Amino acid sequence: MLRRTLKIFSKLIVSVGIACCLVAGGAGFASAQNIGGARPELPRNLEDSLKKQVSFLSSSAMKGRKAGSAEEKLASEYIYGYLQDLGAMMLSPKEGDDFGLANPVTGDTLHSRNIVGIIPGYDPALVGEFIVLGTQLDGPGYEVLNVNGERKERIFPGAYSNASGAAVLLQVAKLVAQNKFMFPRSIMFAFFGAGNLSQAGSWYFLNRSFADKDKIRFMVDVNSVGRDSGPNTFQAFIGLPDKEILKDIFTVAERPFSLNVKIAEKEPVPSDYRSFHSADIPFTLFSTGDNSLRGSIHDTPDQLDYLQLSQIVEYVYSYSLLLSGKEEFRETASDESGENRIYSQMEVDKRASFMKGDEKTFLRDWVYRYVKYPESAIASKTEGTEVVDFVVGTDGKVRDIKIDSGLSDEIDKAVLKVIKASPKWTPAEINGKKVPVKISIAVEFRLAQGSKFGINR
Repeated sequence: MLRRTLKIFSKLIVSVGIACCLVAGGAGFASAQNIGGARPELPRNLEDSLKKQVSFLSSSAMKGRKAGSAEEKLASEYIYGYLQDLGAMMLSPKEGDDFGLANPVTGDTLHSRNIVGIIPGYDPALVGEFIVLGTQLDGPGYEVLNVNGERKERIFPGAYSNASGAAVLLQVAKLVAQNKFMFPRSIMFAFFGAGNLSQAGSWYFLNRSFADKDKIRFMVDVNSVGRDSGPNTFQAFIGLPDKEILKDIFTVAERPFSLNVKIAEKEPVPSDYRSFHSADIPFTLFSTGDNSLRGSIHDTPDQLDYLQLSQIVEYVYSYSLLLSGKEEFRETASDESGENRIYSQMEVDKRASFMKGDEKTFLRDWVYRYVKYPESAIASKTEGTEVVDFVVGTDGKVRDIKIDSGLSDEIDKAVLKVIKASPKWTPAEINGKKVPVKISIAVEFRLAQGSKFGINR
């Protein structure tokens, strides 16, 4: 069904893009590039809207939105109607883009579904490219118990996991629809079914359903958000460090009134970004992480921080706006030493490694062990993240070191000194041949005591 709908979308996309461009009068692209002046006007009742949507999706009547259930279908119909009312071009029917999963125990086929809608960009040259905003549609569901001979259902409401992410994306969709003249590329909103079953919905979308996955430029995943206590801070997970993605994340975070965002070392929660990562599509997963309530019978709407959820709506909207206006994704570097090309770690068969580990090993066992927090930076209370680029050559030596995003001259010098002294790496390989690769790392400097990761005072 989705492939047939996509053909219709392809015929309409140019005319829609031109119409949006006329409305924008050419001003939208400039706004997309300068998001500092593009803060959306948030509705006064945003927190109430988020609470109502989370409460509906995690109500007892929804029985945890178990994959393949009538309740998951009901949730998908609600989301479809909401997107359709915003004017999104729907690529799935009301009941969802259906796909089947075989139950290895019973042999039955479980039917889950995806809901996908697009708000077209205004630029005719970019309207056929997509920024995907995705989240998990299904929840943890319920289990049937036998209590004194009676059948009882124990429901896992799934407010945090993941009615929270679905509600955030619905409100982001509303903001995008209201400000669509500012988005050069098209924004695709995808609510994936069977996320609790190894992200089956996103895999089906990319490998069986959506014909133009090569037109997807980036994937933004939102899963399990709205818990702002203890270790549950707002965090971004991007896999291995990527300077462009890090730069974009921090650009949005530096805006007035924006949430602070932590770069997660490890996957906060399993999510649908995995399917996109496997397809070599760059991604960012936003989450506030795992906790004991997630997926339990106590995962109810009253446990969420709706002020934080509204701030996450604004952050994800602004991040999507920035991505929609980016000129390029994945730039290629030239090799000044005479070798034909410098590759990225994503392009090689065997990645460059440090002491049998990856970039995280390099940060933990070398950079964070030997770099010193300059006294002048401590005195001036300078803290933040340095983004550093360097090349690992075919001889394993580190060269072409460059501070891409610095904090101060003193901190720059401290970081450069340690990286220049790096022991040899094991070179990257393609088809058994050693090749040079460009690597980006983010070095965090924090003044707070007791942190487990980063340069501490």
